[in-house]
Amino acid sequence: MRILLLVLFALLLAVGVGILASHDTGHVMISVSGWSLQTSLVFFLALLLVLFVAGYLAIRLLIRLVAAPEIWHRWRRQKKQQLSEKYLIGGLLALIEERAHDAEEALVKGARYSLSPVIHFLGAARAAQRQGRIKQRDQYFEQAAGAGPEEKITIGLTRAELLLEQKQADMALAILNGLYREYPAHKQIRLLLLRAHVEVQAWQDVLVFLPAVERAGLLPWEEIQALKIKAYSGLLQNAGATTSRTRLEEAWHEIPRKMRHTAPLIKVYTLEKLKFADTGDCEKLLQQALRHEWDSELVNLYGLVEGRDAARQLAFAEEFSTIHPEDAWLWLALGRLCLRNSLWGKAQTYLTRSLDLKPLPETCHELARFHEKQGDYSAASGYYQQGLALATSIARHETVKLQEQVEQAEAMTAGARQVY
Repeated sequence: MRILLLVLFALLLAVGVGILASHDTGHVMISVSGWSLQTSLVFFLALLLVLFVAGYLAIRLLIRLVAAPEIWHRWRRQKKQQLSEKYLIGGLLALIEERAHDAEEALVKGARYSLSPVIHFLGAARAAQRQGRIKQRDQYFEQAAGAGPEEKITIGLTRAELLLEQKQADMALAILNGLYREYPAHKQIRLLLLRAHVEVQAWQDVLVFLPAVERAGLLPWEEIQALKIKAYSGLLQNAGATTSRTRLEEAWHEIPRKMRHTAPLIKVYTLEKLKFADTGDCEKLLQQALRHEWDSELVNLYGLVEGRDAARQLAFAEEFSTIHPEDAWLWLALGRLCLRNSLWGKAQTYLTRSLDLKPLPETCHELARFHEKQGDYSAASGYYQQGLALATSIARHETVKLQEQVEQAEAMTAGARQVY
């Protein structure tokens, strides 16, 4: 547009000069120190125009020559930035598509052109770990630290995350604790520290970090509650492992009152309490939980605990026989409670009912015990054998199911790789 305007201006000027020359052929004389120059007005004006244009072009050329090095460097920077972005995008896409080798290659190539090579090296470290090249991964972390020492948090968090993926939580904790001492308010450091403490089953530390994570809204409420239950369950199991009933009861009462009414914690506490002689307090807990929500695991535990009044304990459980008549675990619990009350006929009826609904190794074991008490050792032996066969079958089924899940996961991964 500028060139077009200049051309039009030049044409208009030429036309104007031509018109002027046709009406007035005046002349111009320049005299300097006895030296004089005389020419026509048209030629003088044309000469001025040429000199102006030549001067303008000369100045523009001089400016370009002076600015040439800067223009060259700017072009080089833009070219390097384009290459950096190209390799970074390609590397990240390959990483998402599980093409770890291609991702590593692209990200390393892009690092030499990037103004922020730390991103490239961290991505390459992730790709190297996916290939099992741990030594190379650590070299990339060293290169990242050298290229961007100010990116200490980013490098540390990435390294800790990859260590956690490798189930090396102790090493991740060492890195995260160092970062936490320097940056105690950093949200992502807290979140990864929480995850690392869960991995090493440091349940007290988990409970220390959970409130801050909850206040910051870093995890959904449901996940926070699940982690609390997991932590308190772990503490109960640790207390139960000490073989100290007092320590177990102290651990139970250290749990907030509201959470002591949750079914998962009642299950864990009851299971640990069954290691000791006195399980009377579990009876009330299980009754409250069952009134609130039916749970086959809870009713099974209810049949195992010894309440303070065996007859009353049985009467409570029998209330559910008309509400949940198809629950094999309920009839097993009822059979156990009848055995405890020496109600032999009822016990056999309830246990047989349970076995008819669902063959359980536990039911076979209780029926075998019943027949032993009755002196029928042949029938007892048959139930023991049946229970053993069921337990073996269940174990085999669980193994096959786990294997199928592994194969399914591998097939899905392979399919995803083919798609990409």
